[in-house]
Amino acid sequence: MKKSDELRNEIDKLSAKIEDLQNKEEFVEAAKWSGELNALVNQYKAAKALEEMEIKDMGKGAPAPASNVPENELARRAFNKLVKRAGGLTDEERQAYKNVTGSPGQPGQIESIPAKGGYLVPTEQMMQIQDLRNEFTQLRDYITVRSTDYTTGSWPTISDQQLVFQTFAELTDIPEGDITFGQADYTVEDRGLIIPVSNQLIDDANADIVDICGRELALASVRAENAAVIGHLDTLTGTGGASAPTISSHKALNEALFKGLNRKYYNNAKIYTNQSGFLFLANLDDGNNRPLFVPDVTQPDKYMYRGKEIVVIEDSLLENIETGSGSSAKTYAPFFIGNLAEYVWMFERRGMELAISTEYLWRKYGTALRGVIRFGTTVYDSSAMIARKVELP
Repeated sequence: MKKSDELRNEIDKLSAKIEDLQNKEEFVEAAKWSGELNALVNQYKAAKALEEMEIKDMGKGAPAPASNVPENELARRAFNKLVKRAGGLTDEERQAYKNVTGSPGQPGQIESIPAKGGYLVPTEQMMQIQDLRNEFTQLRDYITVRSTDYTTGSWPTISDQQLVFQTFAELTDIPEGDITFGQADYTVEDRGLIIPVSNQLIDDANADIVDICGRELALASVRAENAAVIGHLDTLTGTGGASAPTISSHKALNEALFKGLNRKYYNNAKIYTNQSGFLFLANLDDGNNRPLFVPDVTQPDKYMYRGKEIVVIEDSLLENIETGSGSSAKTYAPFFIGNLAEYVWMFERRGMELAISTEYLWRKYGTALRGVIRFGTTVYDSSAMIARKVELP
C-alpha cells in the first residue's frame, strides 16, 4: 500500500472520531484532535506530491553527473527556489531537499501546499535557530518547563508543612498530619516577530534565508523568555528595591546564602545577577588580596561563589535598581539567590514556529521570515528565591 493510501485511511478514521465527539458535544476533546487531523492532511498532500514527483522521475533518463556542491548547500538552494516559486530544481537539488526530514517542513510540502503563501521551514534549518539560542544565557535552562495543550490552566502546589513523624504505641492509630494545597495559575501567550528580507539577497543561490535572520530571531526569543522570568524575580525586590536588603561585603552575601535562604533550597541554589553585580563579585577578596570569586575547574567559562554557580544576565535585561534623585540618587545591582526551578515554572504549547511568506510583502520585492513562540510563566513556590542588592560606586 502506498504511503498516501495509508494516510488516507488514518484521516478517515480520525475524521469519524472527531465527528463522533462533536455529536456527543465533547467539543474540547474534538478540538484537541483537530490539530492532529490537520497534520495528517498535510502529510497526505505531501506524500501525494512526492509520489507524483517519483512517477515523473521514472520517465527521465540517467541522472546528471554529481557535482562537488555539499548536500546542505544544495538543500538551501532548493529551499530558496521553492519559496520564490522560481522552480527549475536540478535533480541534485531535488534529492538534497528530499533528504531534509522531520516536521515541520516535510519535503514536498513546500512545493505542493503553499498555504496562503506561507511555507514551513525544514527541521534541519529549524535547528540552526536552536544552536544560535544556545549561544546566549537562557533562563529557561534554570527553571521548570512543562508542555501543555491548553492556553490557561492551574497546577497544584504544596508549601512546606513542617510535618514530623510522631511516635505511636503498638497496635494504636498512627497520628495524622494535615496538608494544605494551593495552585499556580498560568496563561499561555503568543509572542512573535517578522523580519523582512530582500529578494535580491535571497537571489544569491548560496544564501540561507534562516541563517540571515536566525541570530536576531534566536536572540529575540531568548529575551522574551528571559524577560518573563525576570518579571517574576523583580517582584522580590519590591518598588525601588525596597524589599531587597542591601549587602556590601562577602559576609553579608554569605548570610543571605547560608541563613536567609530556606535550607531545603540550598543544595540546588544558584546566584543570579547582572553584569554590574558580576563585577562586584569579581572584585571581592578575603582581605589578603586572594579572590573569593573563582572559575569552575571543570567548566572554565563558569564562575562559582561558595560552590554555587553564578548566572550572569545582561544589564539591559536585568536592570540595575535606581533610587532617589539628584545628589541622593543611588544605583544598586540586583542579586537573586535560590532555586529558580522551584520558583518559576514555564508552560509552553510548542517550541518556536518558523514560517516564510512571499505574499506578506507582495507590494515589495521581498520575503518575510516569521518566528512565533507560545508560553506562559508563573511563580510555583515563592519561598524558593530571595533578593538582595549591592550599592554600586
